[in-house]
Amino acid sequence: MQKIEVDLFTKFKFISQMKANPSKNMLAFLSAKADEDKNNYVYDLYKIENYKMAKLIQLKDNSSFVWEDDSTILFPYAKNTIEEKQRKEFYTIYYRYNLDTKVVSKAFEFQFPTNLIKRIKNKLILSSNLSKQDEVLINCDEKTRKQYLKDRKIDLLYEDIDQIPFYFNGQGFVQGKQSSIYLYDIESKEVKKITDETLKVGQILISKNQRYIYYTATPKSQLQVLYTNVYRYDLIEEKTEVVYDKKAYDIAFIEFIGDQLICAATDQKLFGLNQNNDFYLIKNQDLELFAKFGQAIGNTIGSDVRLGGQSQTISESNRLIFIATIDDHAEIMSLSSDGNIETIFKANGSVEGLTMVEEKIYFVGQLKQRLQEIYAFNHGRDQQLTRLNYRTIKDYYVAKPKKIVLKKPTHEVTGFVLYPIDFDKDKSYKAILDIHGGPKTVYGSTYYHEMQYWASLGYIVMYCNPRGSDGKGDAFADIRGKYGTIDYEDIMNFVDLVIKKVPQIDETKLYVTGGSYGGFMTNWIIGHTNRFKAAVTQRSISNWVSFFGTSDIGFYFAKDQTASNPLDDVSLMWEQSPLKYADQVETPTLFIHSDEDYRCPIEQAMQFYSVLKYKGVDTKLVWFKGETHELSRSGKPHARIKRLNDITNWFENH
Repeated sequence: MQKIEVDLFTKFKFISQMKANPSKNMLAFLSAKADEDKNNYVYDLYKIENYKMAKLIQLKDNSSFVWEDDSTILFPYAKNTIEEKQRKEFYTIYYRYNLDTKVVSKAFEFQFPTNLIKRIKNKLILSSNLSKQDEVLINCDEKTRKQYLKDRKIDLLYEDIDQIPFYFNGQGFVQGKQSSIYLYDIESKEVKKITDETLKVGQILISKNQRYIYYTATPKSQLQVLYTNVYRYDLIEEKTEVVYDKKAYDIAFIEFIGDQLICAATDQKLFGLNQNNDFYLIKNQDLELFAKFGQAIGNTIGSDVRLGGQSQTISESNRLIFIATIDDHAEIMSLSSDGNIETIFKANGSVEGLTMVEEKIYFVGQLKQRLQEIYAFNHGRDQQLTRLNYRTIKDYYVAKPKKIVLKKPTHEVTGFVLYPIDFDKDKSYKAILDIHGGPKTVYGSTYYHEMQYWASLGYIVMYCNPRGSDGKGDAFADIRGKYGTIDYEDIMNFVDLVIKKVPQIDETKLYVTGGSYGGFMTNWIIGHTNRFKAAVTQRSISNWVSFFGTSDIGFYFAKDQTASNPLDDVSLMWEQSPLKYADQVETPTLFIHSDEDYRCPIEQAMQFYSVLKYKGVDTKLVWFKGETHELSRSGKPHARIKRLNDITNWFENH
């Protein structure tokens, strides 16, 4: 078997945007692959019909599409250098692909940046995230456009900030911008805004009779609110009505079961921001409990081999089909019209997207240590339909995760161990502890590229889901005000258990790494024990006090998770900050951070790095330019390769 190389992920195919056509007799999806020469990702559009897959067209770096009807697909595209320039100057150009004739033609051109949601008769539903100044581009003449572009060059020199958040990870500065819904009349080419100036739109849902646009929204405010309202726009009468606006729930999504509008929502009263959702009926401008669930709706299994989003729900006749994360795996579940919830499919791994074709469930999954593929599920059996990644890792050593469960009187911690290539029980091995982000996510038994790479290099790799993780209900995930206590205890007890069960581990050659929450925990570990030979902390939190004022989610996430804030109890925030314990750090530590990471801003790494450098600890900071919090998952290929090489070299050199 071949050893996995650091850049093998550049050969992987990443599946996203799986969508059925209007008649639900076929589906289309995107498959992305790294382009190392251009240092980005390119997307191919495929279809599956009668269980057979066919490639339709390459979309360059465009990662979205919309079914116009059963035979045509619309997608944003820049066909030549002139259109590339137009796109940079706030044009959006959509092309049409005809599945029957295989002809590509220009369909629609807009004078502002926008996303096409759906075509209904002679109208297009559009979504845009614009500032008041940007809206001048809508229906403007060429003179106005030129003046706007001239003024914008000056505006780019500064930001006038009067709101929180003022920037957002992956979006840049969001000051003054709000997401809104627009209608485009195909005949007149006029654009009309249909949502209120005071609202920021979230999810958009079209009724089955295509008369109504339902949407979630939050009030535009100088301080982001943590509740969600629901509205309905009547396309015939051209008016909006309130569906729900009690300011009491955070709504994850809205959907239909038959004619009933339901939502997944939480009031956050018992367990704060991370409290799991239950299902509610939206009725008489209020929420009525429809089905108690209390588990994680959606897929929260971490991965570094997926790229792009997927729909995680299907509204099908009198039931809602959805993905849930249970313990260390994903399940496809059904919510019936009478409120009954049952498991349809229990995955050996991860389920990442759903759609319905010819009354069968189709899903994107990572099953049994395979990379992403599309499966059809019918009558209790899953049938693999694609082989996009079959040959990619076929001849490589892929370590099979061995599950190890830490059992305590009050709870259990699920974890895994990967054994290295050519494992010999009579030899000793170096070992890496990898800690997930979140903290409310989980590790599963899916393929994880960085860990498999280390196993091919001869490391034993261990990882687990301590308290704070998802998949085991609200109480297990609740570590508010307890960061660095019960979670640290679980992780270190798990390490002890693994060493006991795998005596081949050399205890003098233990290494630790993690990103986001995993970076926080790495920072915490090196301030509380010297048992690790070296550490690599990625996109981490080191100081909750400064995180409160610099992160895009800081002012509410830090307050919720530390059960304190800078005004009322700064000492409790500082007690839970790894930087407080920097004087105890002796472990050689590498910091990896991106300067456009607005979730855990780079100042978090700068502070800890500077203190350790001042203290004389062996340390280094790798500053990635132009990357975000998603570096390890969707960063540019060259950056991802450098990141993994830097982590590995740090361990190898220590």
